Amino acid sequence: MLRIGEFARLGGVTAKALRHYDSIGLFSPAFTDPSNGYRWYTPAQLPGLRRIVALRDLGVRLGEVAQLVAGGSDLREVLARRRRDLEEYQHTIERKLAALDIRVEMADDGPDVVVRKVEPELVASIRVHMAPGGELGPLFYEVEEAVRDAGARAGRPPGVLVGPGEAIREVEVFVPVTRAVTGGRVASARLPAVRVAAAIHQGPYHELPAMLEGLRRWVGSAGFEETGPMRIIYLRFGAEPELGLPEAFLAARDADFVTEVQIPVG
Repeated sequence: MLRIGEFARLGGVTAKALRHYDSIGLFSPAFTDPSNGYRWYTPAQLPGLRRIVALRDLGVRLGEVAQLVAGGSDLREVLARRRRDLEEYQHTIERKLAALDIRVEMADDGPDVVVRKVEPELVASIRVHMAPGGELGPLFYEVEEAVRDAGARAGRPPGVLVGPGEAIREVEVFVPVTRAVTGGRVASARLPAVRVAAAIHQGPYHELPAMLEGLRRWVGSAGFEETGPMRIIYLRFGAEPELGLPEAFLAARDADFVTEVQIPVG
């Protein structure tokens, strides 16, 4: 019989790994001396250990390896699942490489893009059809006024959903709320959770189209597809004092405006 260190060297693992495998019931020694706790193995156990090492090298999780060893899983199914995981990971890496290429090409002129999940949100909103460049200020005032009067404003920034189209398109101005608010043109809705490619711009609004162009270019080059209306979130903006908006959102100068553009992607 072989002591744990000798068997570990033959099996291509560490003694620590063998102790761990034993502690979780994955691979146990042929004999454990009750007087001193020494573990002893036989050469006949090497094929079983090599199977475990091979599966771990493929990235199969220990829980799945344990089920295979116990006969509770089918090897083909486990390997097929691992193949799908690796293919998805490969796809993710290819997207990151493509995004890196486009970021290098754009150098200092392009936006810093982050892909992230946006949580669902209860909002009060007004939905209208509008030509590009239409005035959103009165719509925001109308919604913020209704939310203020209802005492229902949540401490999160407002925004607008912009539908597709080059001419007249649907826009939905929204303000986060703590409970439903309705009245006049204002209605409540729950914006769904969505994964977005997002970039932040600091400065006046007339500069946003150039940033949006760079963001859309990044999305296409990274292998994503747009899956919903664009979201524009106003993190710092100008507003009338009577609306009583949180001070952290307010900026007196256009140069201090902070805006996040979000493109839903899949």
